[in-house]
Amino acid sequence: MKTKQILILLGILAILLLTVLMLENPFGKDEHTKKIETATTLFPNFDKDSITKVEVTVSGETTTLTKENDQWLVASMDNYPADGDGVKELLDKVAKFKKIELISKNPEKQADFQVDSSGIEAKLLDSNGNAQAHVFVGKTTPSFLDSYIRAADSDNVYVATGYLKSVFDKSTRTWKDRTIFEFNKGDVTQMNIKSEAEEIELQLDEDGKWQMLKPIISTAKQTEIDSLLNTLSSLDTDDFAEQKDLVEYELDAPKSLISATLNDGSTRVLLIGKEESGKHYVKREDKDSIFMLFKSRINQLIKKSEDLKDDTPPAESVSETAEEVKEE
Repeated sequence: MKTKQILILLGILAILLLTVLMLENPFGKDEHTKKIETATTLFPNFDKDSITKVEVTVSGETTTLTKENDQWLVASMDNYPADGDGVKELLDKVAKFKKIELISKNPEKQADFQVDSSGIEAKLLDSNGNAQAHVFVGKTTPSFLDSYIRAADSDNVYVATGYLKSVFDKSTRTWKDRTIFEFNKGDVTQMNIKSEAEEIELQLDEDGKWQMLKPIISTAKQTEIDSLLNTLSSLDTDDFAEQKDLVEYELDAPKSLISATLNDGSTRVLLIGKEESGKHYVKREDKDSIFMLFKSRINQLIKKSEDLKDDTPPAESVSETAEEVKEE
């Protein structure tokens, strides 16, 4: 018995000791952590808030982002609104670049790390046109967790924390803002869904419950409506379409659409055009840009009345049925 108790106490002691080691770290920080904390920044005078222009060159093609009145635009794409979160992430990354681990000083090896024209080149300029940072972002390290970087005015190649390619190179996704709709779903009081098969009208009643008024009168499935509103109120595009005449996309007289009326009287209307290669052409009624959405996402919006109708018997009917059975 004593042996068993001793073993239990030793086990508890071991757990307590392990907890202390994890929380207090009495033996100090590991070498990698020390390197990160003591490393100097790659661009010591960089001020991300003063940047008004970003030029990103990939495979010889340059995308220019400019800041106007606190909004970022893709200047090289007809000043289309830019992905603000994406630009912020890029600026934050550059501000945190450090000289953590020197990999090479040999200019002949720059191509090996893709920190030359074979990689990604980024220039970040202030309002006076001065480059506060000019950097080459190369390939990932063998671990695929970090990336190689080099300041343009230096031959020194360093390791930077994180997978950076997706931060600097948006590829076919482009730097455009992908938002179609962004509004508070709780502000919606009415919806209309039109398809080739039917037209559905939905309205929020005084008790905050959704009711179907067309093509039949019925209480709507609240969970279905909530799911639909989740999709519509934060709708992003899957792709951008070339600007052509609306007739080519069957958006001049669309056979399907969905609209939401907000409590301030404003509406959000999505017009849905023809399908091509598994995607539908869509556009906001009040905007010129043409987007593309996968068919599966269109199906999340263009619901059928039979799917929205709530067939659950009212609570009173259930009680009455139970009473009738009891009496029998």
